[in-house]
Amino acid sequence: MPATRSLRDVTIWKQSVCLFATFILMLAFSSEVFAQAEPEFYNDQPYAPNEWNIGRRMDQSEFRYCIDQRDPSWEQDGAIADALAQGLLLQPQRYVIPSEIEAEDLTKIYAILLEKCDIIMGFKLIPSGYPAWLTATRAYKEIGYSFITQRTDIKSLAELPPLRAIAATGGTTAHIRLVSYNLSQPVDKRWLVYPYGGDQLALSAVLNKTADLALVWESSFLTLQQKDPAYSDFRIISSAPLPPTLLGVGGVILKQNTFLRSAVDQAITALSNDGTIKAILNKTKSAAAGKP
Repeated sequence: MPATRSLRDVTIWKQSVCLFATFILMLAFSSEVFAQAEPEFYNDQPYAPNEWNIGRRMDQSEFRYCIDQRDPSWEQDGAIADALAQGLLLQPQRYVIPSEIEAEDLTKIYAILLEKCDIIMGFKLIPSGYPAWLTATRAYKEIGYSFITQRTDIKSLAELPPLRAIAATGGTTAHIRLVSYNLSQPVDKRWLVYPYGGDQLALSAVLNKTADLALVWESSFLTLQQKDPAYSDFRIISSAPLPPTLLGVGGVILKQNTFLRSAVDQAITALSNDGTIKAILNKTKSAAAGKP
């Protein structure tokens, strides 16, 4: 796994771990799973150092957006942001989030949105997954979690024999769904599901034969496969008997920027309808599908 993880990944990791821990406790004490309130600190307004000196930007003719080059699909997100700027008749202004930044909370996101850009592209749109001071755009694409294997004798999750190992990126929506299904099966029919700290770690477990399958963000796998020949014979198999786990991907904006959010949503709808976003996704050979 890369030495640093993106702002989005660290943020989603922290939220997902909290959700996953709650989920496991609920399985232990109840036969039903109920929705839980977000941790209280998620709704606290962060503080950016010297934020009173930042002021209000004077140039309203620019579409300032951030991308994180540690995200597998950052080029694609940047191209879509440029197209959105064109649709809004604004000049695109890109800011690349420094690779040394590792957010341990949401404060970094707040500071970047306050000072450097109006929108951060490439966030997984998890329902109720963001604090009250952030708002998300509508999705401009969908990407899923996929089961990856090096084995040639299985075509779906259902064909994996019991007691075989699955390496899953821990705390994700797909991981939680897999664990829930697995626990619902008789003990002698279950797989051994192990959580890993990132997509590349999970895929490495398959590479070194520690696990038969990896459950990872599909875009991460395709990017790694293009860069590392060791994964050239890895392939995606069906998630059956589980349904596919798809998440919309969009941008995040400070909650007070309601006009910008509305304008971006309208631009996403227009670019989806006229095929612009689909053309960008096809050009970059991504696992993503344009959001209708």
